[in-house]
Amino acid sequence: MKSPSFRCLLAIVFLTAVAAFPCAVLAQVQQGRCQSCHSDPAFTSGFSMSVHGYLSCGACHRGIDDIRLHSSGEKKSDPVRCASCHSTIAEKYKTDVHAVSQNMACTDCHQKIHVLTHSDKPKEISVQEKCVRCHAPDDYAMAGHGRAVAAGNPDTATCTDCHSLHAVAGMAGVSEKEQAALREAYTQRCKACHADPGVAERNNLSTAIADTYDQTYHGKVLQVGYAQRVAGCADCHTGHNTLPSEDPASAMHPENLYAACKTCHPTMHQRFVSFEAHPGAVKGRTYLALHIAEIFMIGLLVGVFAFFWLHTLLWWWRAYLDKCRRRKAGFIEDSLALECREEKQIQRFTVTQRVMHVLLILSFFTLVMTGFPIKYSETAWAKVLVNLWGGPHMAGLFHRIAALVLCALFLYTLWLSIRFLFPKWRFRGWLGRLFGPDSLFPNLKDLQDIKGMFLWFFGRGPMPKLDRWTYWEKFDFLAVFWGMTAIGLSGFMLWFPGPFSYIVPGWVINIATIVHSEEAFLAAVFIFTVHFFNNHIVPNKFPLEPNIFTGRYRLDQMREERPLEYERMVAVGKLDSLKREGPGLWSQLFASVFGLGSLVLGIILLVLIFWAVLFY
Repeated sequence: MKSPSFRCLLAIVFLTAVAAFPCAVLAQVQQGRCQSCHSDPAFTSGFSMSVHGYLSCGACHRGIDDIRLHSSGEKKSDPVRCASCHSTIAEKYKTDVHAVSQNMACTDCHQKIHVLTHSDKPKEISVQEKCVRCHAPDDYAMAGHGRAVAAGNPDTATCTDCHSLHAVAGMAGVSEKEQAALREAYTQRCKACHADPGVAERNNLSTAIADTYDQTYHGKVLQVGYAQRVAGCADCHTGHNTLPSEDPASAMHPENLYAACKTCHPTMHQRFVSFEAHPGAVKGRTYLALHIAEIFMIGLLVGVFAFFWLHTLLWWWRAYLDKCRRRKAGFIEDSLALECREEKQIQRFTVTQRVMHVLLILSFFTLVMTGFPIKYSETAWAKVLVNLWGGPHMAGLFHRIAALVLCALFLYTLWLSIRFLFPKWRFRGWLGRLFGPDSLFPNLKDLQDIKGMFLWFFGRGPMPKLDRWTYWEKFDFLAVFWGMTAIGLSGFMLWFPGPFSYIVPGWVINIATIVHSEEAFLAAVFIFTVHFFNNHIVPNKFPLEPNIFTGRYRLDQMREERPLEYERMVAVGKLDSLKREGPGLWSQLFASVFGLGSLVLGIILLVLIFWAVLFY
């Protein structure tokens, strides 16, 4: 026995069929009347088999109220409006480049509308065949993706995968901001497939294609939201011609690559084409020089931080252990506040040296705050910092200005070093000056001090007596010579890749990228950890050692921290000539505000850097 609900369903189907039957009959009658004049097979047998065959002629050709006037040609039907049925598609098509720029109608693509049927071919091939009616088939259909579509590869991209179907965007005539949005959208579509492990494995590709783009300057600037400043995937790979680089017709073929690069870099030499845009992404290719550079820089980072972080931790532990013992014994600790003292102090730094250090701090912080947002472009804080500078273009401008200031300081320091070794161009005795107590060049005493410090760390001896310059200060000084050579030269290569391509091959620019990035990380993290601790956070100086800003420190401080220098100055009778009045209020205020501000800013930047390293 049938259920009531089933009987209701049958009744609904029956009534619908009955209601539709007259409509179908009327449609057939109307078609018969129209076909009495419009007897072309496209309007007779062809139309009835088409996708619109269930409609009457009047469903599209409206406005024919008087058949006599229409037959005589006096009254034509209203223009056909596909949007009356396909409203959603029509709304999208209003923004389509074909409608906006080319004034194309639906029938320009959906031709022979009266006999239009569903294609037996896969949708990808059917769509591609429509597009290449106007767009040169050699540009897409026979190059890369199009060839793979025709071969039946289900993973490959067809026209609509990149351009959409009825809302195709155009690059010509749009604003720079809109172009940037399109460039970013197309690049993300490329990465969506090329970063997919499944697609990569099935097609013998490498997901490193997408990963390595994100690590280039182009990819990083795009990630912080300024795609108008850089090249996306389609800018180099020409969008449609995605043939393998070994194919002579490929835009990436060595014979064609130079012309492609010169589109944006007109000063490039031919040898620049050896630059690896996706190092590590091409299977079977060896990147020996880049691997050696990476291994060297990683070894340098590990070696420097392993020694100095251990040195810092042991020093902190030993210093606080001694501090706790003094407190337990009843000694009164000095106040943390800076004091205006009446007694004479010792001149340690000249005005010139203090000004140089302030310029060094300002330029260094500018370099970190403009360079590291690009290095860690995937982080949220990177976009904030870049926007604060006014975008990557302005950040790059400030970065280069700060770099030039730092280079000028380096060259001036180099000049002062030469003058120290050869005063008045006197060469005699230069070796004694090089290894003497006033020199920042390492000597045997430094090795003895290192050994003595580690013995003191573990309670095996007293803290060694130090002279004017300590071994960690000498390391800071000499590291500048290596660091400025490495980071400065690599920076100029990245700043002027065109002129440098006349001197070195393109793959050297790849090495410059590695060296510049890793050396910047080494410099920033070393300054914000080791240098800050040694000079400011060490327990007997916390929270700030102001002498680099005031230029002076107390006599008792000199006796305690640099006893050998004190004894030497007393022995030669120079101590009195170094005595000065204590720093005034404004000098101490500047030291406190600028010095503590720099410390706080450095620690904040250190947290952001470690956040990027650990979580991105």
